[in-house]
Amino acid sequence: MRAKADAPGGAVDWILDRLCTLYADQGRPQDALDYLDDLKARRGQEEWELFWIRLPLMAACGRVDEAVQQTRAHTEGDTWYAAEHLAAMLADAGRTEEAVAVLDRHIPAHRHDLAGYLIDLGRIDEAVALLQQRGPRPSHPPGTWHDTPPF
Repeated sequence: MRAKADAPGGAVDWILDRLCTLYADQGRPQDALDYLDDLKARRGQEEWELFWIRLPLMAACGRVDEAVQQTRAHTEGDTWYAAEHLAAMLADAGRTEEAVAVLDRHIPAHRHDLAGYLIDLGRIDEAVALLQQRGPRPSHPPGTWHDTPPF
């Protein structure tokens, strides 16, 4: 995967996500962060399409608070799609109440995820009421792995 990511045109979000996940699965989240830092230095910036990959890696390195701060400082950090990644990282780190607070500001975009976190907290009635609401769910931003096939 590293060779694929390093090849011309290979540093796209789904390849980098897979590479960084492999690093993390091997107990090497800092190596993944170092790779992303090098890529950011070469590009001079880090678009959200790559930034979100950092969040679980930072959490795995015990840097959850720093990840929250960096997300909030990111130019796209207050978007509904950033909230999805931030909330997942917080919930995975055992900070489900904070995940709920993040998603609560982005209803209806994350109604189902928010309901799941509410259930995890034992707030079943709130989750059911939320799921009974109607409203559109926005699509993912163009260029993200959600609309780019991994082949």
